[in-house]
Amino acid sequence: MPTPMLLLIVKSLLEKTPFLIHMDIAKELGKDKAKVSGYLEAMVDYGDLSVKRVGNSKVYFIDKRSKK
Repeated sequence: MPTPMLLLIVKSLLEKTPFLIHMDIAKELGKDKAKVSGYLEAMVDYGDLSVKRVGNSKVYFIDKRSKK
């Protein structure tokens, strides 16, 4: 389960740039892409973020229907 601080940071990044792939988020955080990908998937599972496949990439975003 992602930490509350990580969730806040990721949501902050997505508020500045609404659609990001996991590599961009990992780069901003200075973290390993594989770990960040796992955290993002957990955030999607918990309903904190939404994801959509675009080509070969998954694009993460904050959905208005996501829980706050």
